[in-house]
Amino acid sequence: MNRLCIDQLSLAYQPSVKVLDNISLEISHGMFGLLGPNGAGKSSLMKTIVGLQHPNSGNILFNGTDVIKNPGYLHKQLGFLPQDFGVYPGASAYQLLQHLAVLKGVSDSAARKAQILYLLDKVNLYQARDKEVHTFSGGMKQRFGVAQALLGNPQLIIVDEPTAGLDPEERNRLNLLLSDISENVVVMLSTHLVEDVRNLCSQMAIIKRGTLLATGTPGEMIARLNGKVWTQQIDHRALTHYQTTHRLISQQLIEKKLHITVYSEIPPDGFHPVTPTLEHVYFHTLYHESNPAI
Repeated sequence: MNRLCIDQLSLAYQPSVKVLDNISLEISHGMFGLLGPNGAGKSSLMKTIVGLQHPNSGNILFNGTDVIKNPGYLHKQLGFLPQDFGVYPGASAYQLLQHLAVLKGVSDSAARKAQILYLLDKVNLYQARDKEVHTFSGGMKQRFGVAQALLGNPQLIIVDEPTAGLDPEERNRLNLLLSDISENVVVMLSTHLVEDVRNLCSQMAIIKRGTLLATGTPGEMIARLNGKVWTQQIDHRALTHYQTTHRLISQQLIEKKLHITVYSEIPPDGFHPVTPTLEHVYFHTLYHESNPAI
């Protein structure tokens, strides 16, 4: 069984500014969700795992091999979709995947062609296979990026914000593809979309400012909030008062009425209980676990 182990990983661009602060994770086959706001350090962690950045300290092992010292071992088994990627101008989707498949070591021409056409169909780009990739829309480029990450049957797939720019139908198609693939390989999904983690991931972690705040299964993390989430409709003019007197998780308008959700070990006056969701876990962790004094 494939296994990725990250042990006490730290990265700092300047001594006083830590991008990653003592991150430790153990990930086996299946989909692992790394959830956090923009700027949390998700992309930095991804780039460090694949070897685009060198950590200041810590270890990264894939199936027991130190991939910091031996990056070639990982690269032979890696599929990577960064948040931003460039393409060669003038090359069609099929031509570019053909070139990348050769670089990934898919030497048999018939198998290479079959895999490319299969992936183009899976990401809904088969009809656009002869079009130049640089002319694609943002969503089409993202789907092309997923196809290239899956070339060569990688054992570790790392995808950074893969559903960015996709419409709901495209996003659902991509999520089903990633879910299917994760049955046999390690898929690490970085996102700020709670829904993607809830729908896809059997394991997850929440990261903020380069620090790991919480890990577990979505179900376990939701269960920790059972009986501790409460809601009430309030006058919007009283919001500041509730922000200072309660551990606010979220606020939203429902039919122009302001509803707030709070965390409390005991029932607050005037509030009624709410069944916790992964969104409650996420915002509670971001706002309060990283600063328990709030």
